[in-house]
Amino acid sequence: MLNSTALLQALLERAPKYYSGDQLAQQFGVSRTAIWKAIQGLQAAGYSFESRHGRGYRYVPNNQLSAPVIAAGLQLAVLPKIQVLPTVDSTNAYLKRLTTKQTFTQPIVVVADTQTAGYGRLGRDFYSPKSTGIYLSIGLPITPTTPLDPGLLTTSTAVAVAKTLTALLPVKVALKWVNDVLVDQHKAVGILSEAVTDLETGHISTVIVGIGINLTTRAFPDDLQAKAGAVTQQTTVTRNQIISALLNQFFTGYQTYQTGDFMADYRQLSMVIGQQVELTSGQKRITGLVKDIDSTGALVVQLPSGDSQRLSSGEITKVTVLTGDYHG
Repeated sequence: MLNSTALLQALLERAPKYYSGDQLAQQFGVSRTAIWKAIQGLQAAGYSFESRHGRGYRYVPNNQLSAPVIAAGLQLAVLPKIQVLPTVDSTNAYLKRLTTKQTFTQPIVVVADTQTAGYGRLGRDFYSPKSTGIYLSIGLPITPTTPLDPGLLTTSTAVAVAKTLTALLPVKVALKWVNDVLVDQHKAVGILSEAVTDLETGHISTVIVGIGINLTTRAFPDDLQAKAGAVTQQTTVTRNQIISALLNQFFTGYQTYQTGDFMADYRQLSMVIGQQVELTSGQKRITGLVKDIDSTGALVVQLPSGDSQRLSSGEITKVTVLTGDYHG
């Protein structure tokens, strides 16, 4: 019996060229009619193909999320396991539940077309409508020999997202410490890293990095209108292509993220260095001038007293920029 996934993989490997029906039938040991029926089945599942007499079939990228299509775009020595879901409460929550059922021995990426209960820092809702966004989480196994630096992991992820978007789309992005990616002074991307602890050992066993991208989302709830925005209004670049490129950037950077070798890029993209900010850190509310982001990803703030304070965690609630007050 013809395996539709194997047929799709063959067409992906040949894309954007055509693959003749005779060649496909010969490769899979079936009739041309069986190939045609399998193509029809893949189209019914949401995939797009072009067919031409005498040339055969070819895969055409579209907005349908697909694990095989994402995997075909990866250029990594070790591939993560990829799952695509039509809907989920939260990709981070899904992976956290998965850790209670199995031990992660390789990175696992879960992507959803929509989230019904997506969330960000401090449990805030992350608006996740279908078809217009990218909602994914990366589960990373952590061993005693795998040191973890949460601050650098989050900041390196922000750089990976920024590089991906600017490489594929005609947009300019900025980073608001520590985990927000902005386009046109509106939050277009949120990043949330969470750790899962092994109850027996008390050590962190898995880190989950969630990334939510408002790719072409236009209509936001009233309470988000002033803060949230889309990366772009329209694009011919598919979500699968963006996800593949993002995973290539993320996993390439993950190999060396603990060295902080990406921090020069992070500083260049930062919208807060040299700006007056208001922020909260724990129960404290702090106002000052951001002087730098150090090699560990910590914010260096000059207080009104003239003293400097280094902050490894917290949230910037207001940035005063030349074009006016940004309220994040």
